[in-house]
Amino acid sequence: MTRKILQEIIFIVVRVAFVVALIYAGYSCISSCYDFGYRIFADKAKDPAPGIVKTVAIVDGKTDKEIGEILEEKGLIDDGFLFGIQVKFSEYKDKLKPGVYELSTAMSPYDMMAVMSASVEEESEGDEEETVISTKSEANLWDEADDTVKDEEENKSEDGN
Repeated sequence: MTRKILQEIIFIVVRVAFVVALIYAGYSCISSCYDFGYRIFADKAKDPAPGIVKTVAIVDGKTDKEIGEILEEKGLIDDGFLFGIQVKFSEYKDKLKPGVYELSTAMSPYDMMAVMSASVEEESEGDEEETVISTKSEANLWDEADDTVKDEEENKSEDGN
């Protein structure tokens, strides 16, 4: 009789532990999903102002995810994958343009998207002196970007992909 009672108690304890584990797993999953969803729509910069300004060259044909990875490598954002998703849910979807940009860690991802989607006319409204200076540095950055693309293509051909 006592053995049967002991088995029932153990069975109840195991079931309660299982239910508690399921509740905890569900809570953790929901919490992670909420956090990720919040970060998609949060307009937060990586660093407070003034931040660190970095020059980024985006070549033609890059996807939103690849642009996010470039920004992450440069230290402008924390998560390139998240940036790609933010672009897809923003008004800048399919509007990011190739070019050379000066971006800051104090800019939010949406601010960076606005800069990278600005038309040439909007950019040329600034001082002509600034345009001449940036054109000289743009040529060097485009050469570096071309070298990076060539290196990536060589690595892919060596791997056999």
